[in-house]
Amino acid sequence: MTALRSQISKNLNNLCNKLNGFCGFLGGVIILILAFIVTYEIIMRSLFNSPTDWVLEVSIYLCLASVFITAGYTHSQKGHIYVDLFINRLSRRDRIVVEFFTSILGILYVMVFIWEGGKFAINSFLMNEVSPTVLKVPIVLPAALVPIGGALLMLELLRGTFSLFFEIKTDLKECSKEIGCPPRGVSLIIFFVLFVLCIVMLFSKGLVFLGLFILLFLLLFSGMPVAFAMGLIGALGFFSLFGGFPMLVQIPLVAYKTLDDFIMVAVPLFIMTSTVMMIGKIGEDLFEVASKWIRHLPGGLAVAAIFACTIFAAISGSSSATVATIGIIALPQLISRGYPRDFSYGTIAIGGVLGPLIPPSIFMIIIGSMSGDSVGKLFMAGMLPGIMLAIIFSVYIVVRSIKDKSIPKIDPSPWKERWVATTKAFWGILTPVIILGGIYTGIFTPTEAAGIGVTYGLFISIFFYRSISFKELYIIIMDSAKLNCMILFIVVGSMIFGQFIAMIEAPQIICNYLAKLPFTPMTILWIVILFIFILGALMDELSILLITYPILYQIFVKHFGFDSIWFSLVFVFALEVGFVVPPVGLNLFVVQGIDNTSRFEEIVKGVWPFVVLLILSTIIVVYFKPLSLWLPGLIG
Repeated sequence: MTALRSQISKNLNNLCNKLNGFCGFLGGVIILILAFIVTYEIIMRSLFNSPTDWVLEVSIYLCLASVFITAGYTHSQKGHIYVDLFINRLSRRDRIVVEFFTSILGILYVMVFIWEGGKFAINSFLMNEVSPTVLKVPIVLPAALVPIGGALLMLELLRGTFSLFFEIKTDLKECSKEIGCPPRGVSLIIFFVLFVLCIVMLFSKGLVFLGLFILLFLLLFSGMPVAFAMGLIGALGFFSLFGGFPMLVQIPLVAYKTLDDFIMVAVPLFIMTSTVMMIGKIGEDLFEVASKWIRHLPGGLAVAAIFACTIFAAISGSSSATVATIGIIALPQLISRGYPRDFSYGTIAIGGVLGPLIPPSIFMIIIGSMSGDSVGKLFMAGMLPGIMLAIIFSVYIVVRSIKDKSIPKIDPSPWKERWVATTKAFWGILTPVIILGGIYTGIFTPTEAAGIGVTYGLFISIFFYRSISFKELYIIIMDSAKLNCMILFIVVGSMIFGQFIAMIEAPQIICNYLAKLPFTPMTILWIVILFIFILGALMDELSILLITYPILYQIFVKHFGFDSIWFSLVFVFALEVGFVVPPVGLNLFVVQGIDNTSRFEEIVKGVWPFVVLLILSTIIVVYFKPLSLWLPGLIG
């Protein structure tokens, strides 16, 4: 029996590894092709006045394919986002039991994807549905991606679940041989009692919302992937309140319609742009040119790091990518030059918060897709506040460096070195000019700008910097595929969850409750901002955005009448605090990963003064609306 089990496990592992490797590579190549055809469309339209009639539709289908084909690969690489704050504090035995249980729930959720997605694809085939465009593509082709992706993900889930099952079995055998083996922990009893209680609430008319809220956070903090937890809550809601099994067809329909949007195509493209710039070592030249020009100022190297983060943020739109790219180059130089370690760590960690603010921003793209607001306006709304934040950080660094004699002064760079560094970094500096200039002059859309970012970044990295070989290109392809699937799978899960929230009229219920409170809308806004600050210390920011923003948008924009662009920026500012606040602050862990000798306490100590400045900047954005609305107003 043991030999048979070992053989089954070996065969399943081999099958999963081969499929995952191939599908991950294929998904990344699809993103690369996507970038090239988007660039082709811009060239044909702008230079030859001959726009294509197929790129938009093909781009959407390629985006769909890049997400679902890589679902299994992403899970195998632990690429999905987990909230592991509490699960990691359980004993090994309790953790394995909880992970096994949540894996079973994940399998049930994916089974709905496969079954209902398969029915959706078959019905499209039987009804001979075709796209309403010139290509007349049979809908069954993109629709089939949903069950295919589900099947690939199911294989990986089964592999992980079998592994957990055998761990539990082995643990029980070992425990049975021990005298006085301790019982399972109280945490397991609490977990399962709360789970059963939540299920009962979901089928009780007056307690659905409370049960939904508790179950969501129970699953999230049990270590279940965020994408699965939100989608599963939506599926349970559809089943329990809106007609049982027939309503589960909403799961693949919402997944398909969420990604059937040209705005969403920008996400994989900006992810690949960020990866190209990071692996292509363009950030190294950005920091070099900044340090050559301003290192002689008080705290000049730290200011140079902020300046480099600002430029890189205008290329990548990613917080963690900005920290990793600039930190790898800047952090060793700061410490070797004698800058205090905690101050150096804090500077690099805080520089990453500029990523989601200064356009282009993946957060703004997702917000635009959910709210219907112009992504271009959202980008412009973040421009001045992002620059303001960079200036505030830089001024603080200069003032502190004047007062703190332990921060060394560095001699100015010779003018020749400055011009050599600037010349070398020219093509990298030109990247945000091309991306943002193209968007705001109307030459191309934000999605098309992302395609240009990939193509241009690869071009300069291969032919000018010679920093990308076939090995680096392979890494770019695989990393982009994983990050893209992770982000868009969460978006899909949040949309399924959001559909259920809308159907039970949760925003209206909350609005009616808030209307009865003796508080002004601004007071309620600050209560919500404080809540997001706290939530940001416990969860990743993308998950918070996707869970809370649709509800908050209905409350503050639709009900209270706040300007949607301004509210979106305030919301993103509130999220930013979570990037640098323990215990979950992502940027803190990225910095710790860059310098293995660092202690977490040092990083937290160094970043706290910047967190205070970030909160003060949030207050400025809230009360000085022209800062975020002036530039968007210029484009009508």
